[in-house]
Amino acid sequence: MSTLRLLISDLAARPDPSLLRLLSLRPELMDPPAADFAALAARASSRAGLSRALDRLNQPQLQVLTALVVTAGPESGATAEQLADAVGGATPGDVEALLAELHGLALVLPTPRGTDDAGPRLFLPVTSLREVLGAHPAGLGRSYAELADSLPGCRDRLAGIAAALQLPGTTAGPAAALHRHLCSYTDPARLLAGAPDGTAELLAKFGAGPLGRVGHALRDPGGPDSPCDPGEGGGAVNWLLGHGLLVPVDDDHVELPREVGLLLRHGKVVARFAPEPPGTPVAQVRTALRDNAALGAVAAVLRTMGRLLDSVEGAPLATLRAGGVGVRAVRALARDLEIEMAQSYFYLELAAMAKLITLDPDTSLWKATASGWRPRDRAEQWLWLASAWLDAARLPSLVGTGSPAVNVLAGEAHRADAPALRATSLQVLATLHRGTAANAPTAPTEQQAPAQPGMVPAPTPEQVLEHYAWHHPRPARRIARALAGFLAEAEILGLTGASALTELGLAVIERDWDGALDLLAAALPDPVEHVLLQGDLTAVAPGYLSPALSAELSLLAEPEGRGTAGVYRFTPASIRRALAAGRTGAGIMEFLAAHSATSVPQPLAYLIADADSRHGRFTLGAASAVVSTEDPALMAELLAGDRAARLQLTAVSPTVAVSALAPADLAREMLDAGHSPSLSGDLAAAEPDRPAGRAWRAAPAVPHQALAPYEAARLLAAEYGTDAGRTDDAPDAGDPAAQTPAAETPGDGAAAAQRREAGNGVGHPRGAAEAQLAVLRSRPAWTPGRGEAAPALVREQLQRAIRDRADVWLTTVSGEGRPERLRVHPSTVAEGRVRAFDPGRDSERVFSLHRVMDVELIEGTGTKGRA
Repeated sequence: MSTLRLLISDLAARPDPSLLRLLSLRPELMDPPAADFAALAARASSRAGLSRALDRLNQPQLQVLTALVVTAGPESGATAEQLADAVGGATPGDVEALLAELHGLALVLPTPRGTDDAGPRLFLPVTSLREVLGAHPAGLGRSYAELADSLPGCRDRLAGIAAALQLPGTTAGPAAALHRHLCSYTDPARLLAGAPDGTAELLAKFGAGPLGRVGHALRDPGGPDSPCDPGEGGGAVNWLLGHGLLVPVDDDHVELPREVGLLLRHGKVVARFAPEPPGTPVAQVRTALRDNAALGAVAAVLRTMGRLLDSVEGAPLATLRAGGVGVRAVRALARDLEIEMAQSYFYLELAAMAKLITLDPDTSLWKATASGWRPRDRAEQWLWLASAWLDAARLPSLVGTGSPAVNVLAGEAHRADAPALRATSLQVLATLHRGTAANAPTAPTEQQAPAQPGMVPAPTPEQVLEHYAWHHPRPARRIARALAGFLAEAEILGLTGASALTELGLAVIERDWDGALDLLAAALPDPVEHVLLQGDLTAVAPGYLSPALSAELSLLAEPEGRGTAGVYRFTPASIRRALAAGRTGAGIMEFLAAHSATSVPQPLAYLIADADSRHGRFTLGAASAVVSTEDPALMAELLAGDRAARLQLTAVSPTVAVSALAPADLAREMLDAGHSPSLSGDLAAAEPDRPAGRAWRAAPAVPHQALAPYEAARLLAAEYGTDAGRTDDAPDAGDPAAQTPAAETPGDGAAAAQRREAGNGVGHPRGAAEAQLAVLRSRPAWTPGRGEAAPALVREQLQRAIRDRADVWLTTVSGEGRPERLRVHPSTVAEGRVRAFDPGRDSERVFSLHRVMDVELIEGTGTKGRA
């Protein structure tokens, strides 16, 4: 039975709401858009697609799926009752509900029913799921049959053990005989009857995993030094090796077969079913304490980021040959910002994430590029930083770790999975904040009880990790080291305060950008539009200044203050800087008078007047391009009328003029005016690919306003017709009833009925899913031999032939395009190649999978059922 063909038919038969939900919860299936249902099924059952889907599963879903992979045969499947028996503590109703969820995610398939089939429904895992889960699912080893097929000499060794134990049915193969022998026992004590002392304790050490280290494990069981030799004294390891309860992998390692592991667990693949999140009580803090801490963090991050940008503008940061910024430069920056080195790492990484500092490839210097960030109000500035951090593919917590240590802004801190890990961590924090965890049971546990009035939950990093391991067990090991960094960074940004998630942080996690702006604008005090001018040539800002006033005052004076009430000092150099930027003495006096709560002090007026009197003794002009000609009359024609003003030309001699326009812009303007200028040697060399004699025309520069990361996300969401990139049918972490549709929840498990789907509320824009669905419905489900699914179907057939040890008719295409049909016996499929024995040549051949067009199993040639 081909599970891939079964999945194609299953997807094509699904109703539109079910497909939309699948595409929303597994958006990678439509990136790029799938051509047909066969392509969609191939992606859903591919290793990459399955790995991402498994990372989204919670613990009970993964437990049932793992039990299905272990229990179900390659083609026979397993029922919900069988899986309930394999998962300790689970009921058939719980298992049926979880199977419905897994089926909705295209991870499990119900086998088709016959017309007279009234028995329980059988379920199969999709193709490649066994490979993605690994060779040791649930900590169980490989079966005797798998060990015999994969380990050199193992089949002969098992045959010797079966003969020594005088097991019946060895004609079917030693692995099958040992399998039946182990399955005949229901109690491990009976199996270990007569075993040496310490055997049970030794087997208990394999509870964490099936592999162990044993010296000289490959001794011949039939020789005089055999582990079975009664004259040897009979140690526990020797007895286990001699009875086939441990199988040597090599001379130093052994593996506990799956049949033995299941017997030791009394037939349970999963010892304890975990339908509910951990019940550890979570500490609580006062709401006022949380809000004060978070608002203080917001103010600090904006103030520190502004000072960092000022510092980088004055002294760009050089990069090292090894990558990143050196410790000496970072230490100087931290001293200037008056923060710890670890915090300076984060602020530099945050500035790079938000594109407020960028690397100049010509000079290898990190320079400030915050022209679009500075003019915004403080709420927008903060949301710019928070939204950039949320989606950044970097882990600032890696900076300073490792050997050698990772430098700040170095490539080693890049992690492609950082946005997903960060998002899932914050979503787990959000479930704890709401007072009821996702996948909550019917009766609330202690940590899920509503918070006391005026109190909010403040979980520790250990508690968040514990809950994360339930919501996302597969990536829990990867998140263990990064989680503390995520939570610390959220505290610095003000998403949390006193370890408790704020309403502002919750809005950012849910990508409610407008709601976050409203919350922060209401919490922050109004910006101050005046300063206090003092006779010592200083201006005191009695609060946060508006962006426009702060920018102008930073031009006129030198910032000195370090706290909320900033201090600015007027100096001759700062006034000269303002005059050089185009300000006038009278204009400066008017500005100060309009924005000062007091009159302009006389010393400051004298300073401005003195600097203004010295200003303008020399006049500078910009000349970006030079125009020359041999004909003075032609130059006079070019300078005549309003043409010179448009070209911004100034004559410096009868045949030479200069322009403030860039050479490319000047060339374009002259071409539009009917002239055909030639380029000088340097400019012509910059265009080596331009055909000779073709007129050179520069593309006009298109100015654009800098977009904040959250604004870009909003535009993307508007393009798909959704709100903030969240789908309408994505499950809400706070609404357990919305997690599983009633139509997809058979069984009476109350906890399972409220269980949350994978993804923790993160979905793909619904408009993209609807567009993909329209493409799928407009085309045939599958075209045999063509399309994206053809290689996957070929691989599946080859794996089935290898499993059954059957011959196949292999249709391949040579490099010249000639088809060839061969009868071969495939042995392995790996790395895009299939190895097969060709009886016609009496030799082994290797075929590239992309050249295999069709595989047809030859009936009657396999030895299915023989180990």
